[in-house]
Amino acid sequence: MEKRKIMRLGKSSLVISIPKTWAGKYKLDSSDHVILLPQRDGSLAIYPVKGVTDTPPEQEIIVDPEDEPGILERRLIAAYLNNFGIIHIRSTGVFTPEQQSLVRQRVRMLTGLQIIDASTNEIVIQSLMKLNQLDLPKSMRLAHRITSTMLVDALSALQIRDTELARTVIGLDEDVNQFYFLVFKQLRAALLDPRFMNELSIDSMDCLTYLMFIQRIENVADHAKSIAESVVSLDKEECPKDLLNLALKTGNHVHRIYATSAEAMLLGDDKAANHVINEIDNFLPMRQTAEKLMEQHLVKLCEEMLPKLTPESCALFGPHQKAMFCLENIFSAFGKILEHSSAIAEIAIDRALEHGSRWPAKEPAKKPTKKFTAKKASA
Repeated sequence: MEKRKIMRLGKSSLVISIPKTWAGKYKLDSSDHVILLPQRDGSLAIYPVKGVTDTPPEQEIIVDPEDEPGILERRLIAAYLNNFGIIHIRSTGVFTPEQQSLVRQRVRMLTGLQIIDASTNEIVIQSLMKLNQLDLPKSMRLAHRITSTMLVDALSALQIRDTELARTVIGLDEDVNQFYFLVFKQLRAALLDPRFMNELSIDSMDCLTYLMFIQRIENVADHAKSIAESVVSLDKEECPKDLLNLALKTGNHVHRIYATSAEAMLLGDDKAANHVINEIDNFLPMRQTAEKLMEQHLVKLCEEMLPKLTPESCALFGPHQKAMFCLENIFSAFGKILEHSSAIAEIAIDRALEHGSRWPAKEPAKKPTKKFTAKKASA
């Protein structure tokens, strides 16, 4: 850091000199121009006009038919997040059917990408999306609403044992992932290009806050998907009614906590966020009750099954064990969702304190259209 003295030029102009090393790095001379951008924190950013381009660069990804699984997918996602305009995927031989299928699946998942050319050893992908035309707050709101719906429908599927509804919930996770990658891409571009950050009317702290928020939403969606997967695995297996009723009651509590935390973040409501953190303490007695009930049912199953156990037996509990395992996974997912909800609430409080009247964003958040209400299980 260095100080520069402000000098007067003529009667009305004030000037400062540009560091010689910085000017030399960008090959600037006295006849060149620079861009001045006032920042939201009161500072003034200076950018060289030379080298500034609005055309995203191209990227080449080289793959081999014998590559370890996952590397192609991760490289493609990295190229997307780095906002490359053209992505050339080239194979050292020919693409395997699995590689071709993977590329097409991921292109469909990553918003704005389109395959414009393809052969047996090369796939060319173009980004058709302009990041400055996307509504960042709206993307986060939509991601939250889908996640909230996933949780509601996963609980409904558990209550009525609807595996088709559960599979629909699992499919919605891809929609949340799309918004996650899209928001992540915008925030990364903003951090790399302060001009774009200024265009979005955000600062570096906004980028950090938004990134933590969208990551937590994506995590909650993953756990809602996990609940739905447990419902599919459970299928029509009989569950202990007391445990099932407790799971539904707990799920209703968890959904309310998550929805309130996300809305508190979107609306800048620190009081609601604080209430969420206090409410999470109510989950611990529910969890302890669930563990005691599971222990009691396992002891009862042992007492019933041990006299029937033969040397040829491979499983002690059979379908009963499966039901217990699924319910345990569901309660574990509830706990993880509450952890993420608590983190969202803390982010909301920090955000409200930091930004005051500058928060919330322009469009107020709408409350989730679906709400789960637990009823006693009949099976």
